[in-house]
Amino acid sequence: MSPEIVTFADSVLFCLIVIALIFICSRLLDSRRTTDRVIFGGILALMLSNYVYYRFHASLPEFQWSAHSLWPRIYLGFETIVILYTILSVFFFFRRTDHTAAADASERRLSEMPAGEAPGVDVFICTYNEDLVILERTILAATAIDYPNFTVWVLDDGRRDWLKRYCAGAGVRYVTRDDNKGAKGGNINNGIRVSGLETNAPFILILDADFCPQRKILKRIVGQFDDPAIGLIQTPQFYYNADPVQHNLLAAHAWVDDQRIFFDIMQPSKDGWGAAFCVGTSCVVRRDALKLISGMPQETVTEDIHLTYRLMQKGLRTRWLNERLSVGLSAESLSAYITQRCRWCLGTIQVALLSDGPFFGRGYTMLQRLHYLHGLLFWFCRPFVLMMMVAPILYYFLGLPALLMEPAAFFMYALPMVAGMWVFHSWVSGNRSLPLFTEVSQIVSAVPITFAIIHALWHPFGRPFKVTAKGEDRSQVQVLYQLAAPFLAIIVLTLIGMANGPLLNTYSGLDMFSVAWGIVVMIYAFVAMIICVELPRRPAEDVRFHPNLIVPMALQGVRSSCLVREISSGHAEIVPEKAVLDTLRPGDDILFRPMERLAAIGRVRRIDAGQGTAELDIVAVKEMGMARRVVSAAGKVREMMTAHLFSDTPTNIASKAKPRAAVSALSRRIFATPHTYLEPLA
Repeated sequence: MSPEIVTFADSVLFCLIVIALIFICSRLLDSRRTTDRVIFGGILALMLSNYVYYRFHASLPEFQWSAHSLWPRIYLGFETIVILYTILSVFFFFRRTDHTAAADASERRLSEMPAGEAPGVDVFICTYNEDLVILERTILAATAIDYPNFTVWVLDDGRRDWLKRYCAGAGVRYVTRDDNKGAKGGNINNGIRVSGLETNAPFILILDADFCPQRKILKRIVGQFDDPAIGLIQTPQFYYNADPVQHNLLAAHAWVDDQRIFFDIMQPSKDGWGAAFCVGTSCVVRRDALKLISGMPQETVTEDIHLTYRLMQKGLRTRWLNERLSVGLSAESLSAYITQRCRWCLGTIQVALLSDGPFFGRGYTMLQRLHYLHGLLFWFCRPFVLMMMVAPILYYFLGLPALLMEPAAFFMYALPMVAGMWVFHSWVSGNRSLPLFTEVSQIVSAVPITFAIIHALWHPFGRPFKVTAKGEDRSQVQVLYQLAAPFLAIIVLTLIGMANGPLLNTYSGLDMFSVAWGIVVMIYAFVAMIICVELPRRPAEDVRFHPNLIVPMALQGVRSSCLVREISSGHAEIVPEKAVLDTLRPGDDILFRPMERLAAIGRVRRIDAGQGTAELDIVAVKEMGMARRVVSAAGKVREMMTAHLFSDTPTNIASKAKPRAAVSALSRRIFATPHTYLEPLA
């Protein structure tokens, strides 16, 4: 069907029918079934291909060496990168692995194995400048791992005497070196050398300083190395705090972090093709595999993905175990969030340019190279985001249209394709994708990443490794003017251009299209600008979890139950039964079981009869099933609570998108003043 031979009304009707069919597909098909992913993915790939065909054959002006001719072609070039990335993603989604059965078998076998027969594991905690409040959680959680044969090593590239003393008191090994050559990769290699002289365990668990291993991590992983082709087993990253986008939009309870699709969906799909890769923390690697490649790579700022591809050259693969076996601290500020992603972008380009990398090195299959191209294209989609944001402005002020597309063509080719991508990604990701929120997560970092790409292509090597800042003071509202300015400029220029251009002239089809485009751009830019206003956070030491679990409790020997609404290393908020609440008084001691393996005594600090809650200070703890006496010394209570909370961590962040709650949170964020939605700080 050609837009030249149909009316505008016919094209709208066609669009609505296609979108309705797409929604029907999302309801009738199951994303867990391979056949259904192939069917729905094939439909979307066909729609994308049809759109690209139209764009190349019917939407470009006659070629001339002029801005009016070149700008639409540049725009189409980057648009094609986005579509190619999407088609490759759809193709890779056709496969998906689940190694739960292998992890179950590993845990069973290692639980039944005599302690002396379990393979040794060296646990490396890599640190540079993190504060003790962050490091302590990881160290205590590491020492609480449920495994009979492991040694914890703190690899300190900050050469801090206080950390050395802390490690001695905590019963873990401390390692440092004279310089920081090779950054994290060099630090790990130093740990490999030192531990090799003492424990020389056959397996190494690598942890970032802010990632707390869960108790079962080693039992779930180590037994899977019976397959000699596996060089490394990687698990996903989960977080116990909201990332800056979630936090600044008040959407931690309604919107997933921006990496969930990558960790939960993309990596299992890549694993299905034998191309999953290491992400730098919460992974176990064979020591002999590292020896085979002369240690951890140090040539790039992303030693993790480089490690995977070096192992590939030796015929060893990275397995993705899609389980929540560690929980970490997400970037707490937008600047740290963006710095982190610029580093990942730079590192991806660096690895691509290496002589032993996936493009120029030997020993890779064509499919492995294609998977790396797919990862590289992810970052090269960011410049298109900027082009899409400034395209209406160029049309309003310079008369340069990026798309020569009449409304009929838009409703026949573009809008069904966009709707198809939205619905498919939400469907295939298990509701981890949500229009506006998904796009704005990418828009907010588009400018810095575009500059990072330009710099990386011009001067890819020699830039220092930048550690993501953690534990900074976030007690005040902060406006990131430099990041917000481009979005404010886009809003103002779009509004002025729209008012002085299409809105004052007789409407043509292209003008109508540009007005609609401009309105969408201003909405995205406005939400991105809101994200650049950093809302206050609780102090780093005051991490609170909201398990919402009903647990047993006792007051003066009388047993009942309560709902644990909130808990931290020193405090809890509970909802007791009504009869119990009526008898409570400040100073009363309540015995309750906030976690499966821990009993605690909480002293009532405050009672809110209206809310039906009681706030408790945790004054004593005892591990369940242990002969150890009750611990009541304040410091030891906090340590035990920390060890249990961060080795068996409750879920604090939404795992799936909740559209209504997300829109409600965004509305509150827009119309409230900063201090009205700030949680009370302890």
